[in-house]
Amino acid sequence: MADPVAPQADDAPRPAYAQYVVLSLFVVYTFNFIDRQIVAVMQEPLKAFFGLSDFQLGLLTGPAFAFLYATLGIPLAYLADRWNRVSIISISLAVWSGFTALFGLVNSYLMLFLMRVGVGIGEAGCSPPAHSLISDYVHPRKRGSALSIYSLGIPVGSVIGILMTAVVYRWVADYYETYGAPGWLAAIGADDAWRVPFLIVGIPGIILAIIVKLTIKEPPRGRFDSAAAKEKTRASLGDVVRALTSKPAFWFVAFAAAIASLVGYGLFPWLLSYFVRISLAAGVAPQDALANAAIPYSFVIGGGGFVGTLLGGFLTDKFSAKRLSAYVVIPGTALLFSLPIYFVSLSIPPNAFAFLLLGIASALGSMWYGPVWAVAQNLVKPAMRAMAPAVLLLIINIIGLGFGPPAVGALSDFLAATYGDGALRIAILVIASLIIPAAILFLLAGRHIEKDWEAER
Repeated sequence: MADPVAPQADDAPRPAYAQYVVLSLFVVYTFNFIDRQIVAVMQEPLKAFFGLSDFQLGLLTGPAFAFLYATLGIPLAYLADRWNRVSIISISLAVWSGFTALFGLVNSYLMLFLMRVGVGIGEAGCSPPAHSLISDYVHPRKRGSALSIYSLGIPVGSVIGILMTAVVYRWVADYYETYGAPGWLAAIGADDAWRVPFLIVGIPGIILAIIVKLTIKEPPRGRFDSAAAKEKTRASLGDVVRALTSKPAFWFVAFAAAIASLVGYGLFPWLLSYFVRISLAAGVAPQDALANAAIPYSFVIGGGGFVGTLLGGFLTDKFSAKRLSAYVVIPGTALLFSLPIYFVSLSIPPNAFAFLLLGIASALGSMWYGPVWAVAQNLVKPAMRAMAPAVLLLIINIIGLGFGPPAVGALSDFLAATYGDGALRIAILVIASLIIPAAILFLLAGRHIEKDWEAER
């Protein structure tokens, strides 16, 4: 990695340092998703320990995290357009890491819910200031690629979270069965192996927060924009809303991404639970069932997500040189191709071929990540580049994260009386079908993006 020596505030950023900033923010976002997804990975142990329904699990992975995460993004982005963005990211990282560790110490569903709320509060301060920082270190024509690299935190964090959680849980469960819980855990009532993964992921995040604060420098705002574009250095929430209201492309993209996110957030935890339940039904021990499902599934999410996220950013940067509509046409087309692959993969036994198909569907379903955030940055002026993605995050997370996981859980509970063990698979396929309206909205955005573009071309 390049030596993190910052450029002077009034100089163009050195390429090596700009790369360091992008990669550092990618690492932060990776921690964001490790801490965010650990609850989804531990759904089945939590269900067994607390006696929860699928809908209650969906509330933990969805609304408990999503609503304050989404709504606080607006005031924190407003602050990020005025205050030090690096400080906001560092403080936020320390807060969500602390609440993740505390999740492993509680003994009631209510406290689980509240700790998830705390994680959401911390993570609200991550992406809007990070997107704004990247826009001041990377030229507009390269932002799709840079934001795709940042967005790789989603698949990479998911893989690390899945594998680490499953391996630690399996090891600790086996240890408990042989030796019992260590005294220091027994003293706080931590008598179940599900707690330990939460307890060990917080400290590295706090250390990373310190490193980020010490090595990333706050750049001048609007570094790559014309003097006219930089003339207004502050924008109120009203200014941002008025600017976005006049841009149909933004709203088509926002609701397309929200529905695509609903599918993604709905499928991620429940696909893993689906494979775990198949193993449990075959008589496999809970810790072994989770590990057996987590290993191939982590490569489905991580490998597919990694390839799709990178490919989406690089393809849109390449083809947008001729037509800016590539930023939305490529993601929309990819989503349409992913749907039949999801259906086939869940209509056959969970073997290597099924996981391969899921990996391809995951890649296609991830191609919108980088392009969408590049659109959010390039449709507005520099003074709005933290607030605009915060508005986008609000829409995406209220709809996607807020309703995706509980929708699958509630539908699974509803269908259980009729379809029994097959209810979860049907619920997953129903939610996956929402890919169609998401793709249509992306394609419709292509009609307006040329007119609504603000960034230097």
